[in-house]
Amino acid sequence: MVKFDEIISASLEWTATVLFRPFSPKKWLILTFIALMAGSISGGNSNFSSSDRRHDRKESYAANYDQGKPFQLAKTSTPERKSVSRGQFRGFFEKPSAGSVIFLIVLGVIAGVVLLLVLMWFCSRFYFIFLEDTIRNDASIAKPFKNNKTIGNSFFKFNLVFLVFIIGIIALIALFGFMSLSGIGAFKTGASPGAFKVLAAIFPAILLFILFLIIVAVVSLIVNDFAIIVMFKDKIKFMPAIKKVLSVLNLNKLNFLLYILIKMGLAIVSSIVYTITSLVAVMGLIFPIAVIVGGLYFIFKVMPGGMHLVFLIVVIFAAVPVFLFLWYCLVCIYLPIAVFFRVFSAKFFGRLDSRYNLFKYANE
Repeated sequence: MVKFDEIISASLEWTATVLFRPFSPKKWLILTFIALMAGSISGGNSNFSSSDRRHDRKESYAANYDQGKPFQLAKTSTPERKSVSRGQFRGFFEKPSAGSVIFLIVLGVIAGVVLLLVLMWFCSRFYFIFLEDTIRNDASIAKPFKNNKTIGNSFFKFNLVFLVFIIGIIALIALFGFMSLSGIGAFKTGASPGAFKVLAAIFPAILLFILFLIIVAVVSLIVNDFAIIVMFKDKIKFMPAIKKVLSVLNLNKLNFLLYILIKMGLAIVSSIVYTITSLVAVMGLIFPIAVIVGGLYFIFKVMPGGMHLVFLIVVIFAAVPVFLFLWYCLVCIYLPIAVFFRVFSAKFFGRLDSRYNLFKYANE
């Protein structure tokens, strides 16, 4: 039986060595970027979207452009042909045709897929970079990126197939749920089968979805925690590596089950610690930020009105990188947790099979 208390203690010790002996802000910043790319830090990712449209309709054509009427310009000194082209340009965005909408949607989907594939390719390589740097107590990118080319590409292919598989199964489960609802007439006009009947109809689909999520979670854990280690150590592609992993786990079923349970418990504890630490850091930033904002507002109020626009532009250009840096520093708070879990999985698998004790080969 594996002694998990020793593994946890050794993992904490090595995490402290990597990040605090000695403490290097540059090393933290680089390792945080690597961990982000490797998917070991996900709490710092945010998507922001906003839209702001302004419509400025002049009195010269307000009477003609109302309630969907054709666009017509009042007579001005501007040539008529040029004015019509401007009206058509505005009309393209305000009332785009169906073909334009479809074209933009297809273009957006293609761009999104290309971006996703590029990110997946980079992230697949950074899994091994994060593992190598963590084991070797380093913060390099260029050399590990080149050294792990073959196994990184193999891991990318698996991730791509796995993603398509997940999307396909979810689509089938959704189709099954839709057919179940159709079977009770939920989509018929005027039909009201009742909440209990609807829930009973889609309950099998919900169970299948939950079961599938559990399977995906277990597969992802095996791949990300162990297959990466075997691929890195033996320099082999994904399929031979996963066969070796499964053979090792097959001989250590109880240890593997305990590993899952203990890792879940550690994840809960680490989430609590990270939340408290982040709140303390944010509270510490509120006062200085408030002082700076107050000072900038005072300057804005006392300066001549003609300088307001220039001042706002300068402040925005200066504030954006500052806030991005502060956000990145908050993400860095999670780095010890990411390093700990990476070390924890490596030390555990090294206990199951001494051939994959990567710390023996750290200086090779």
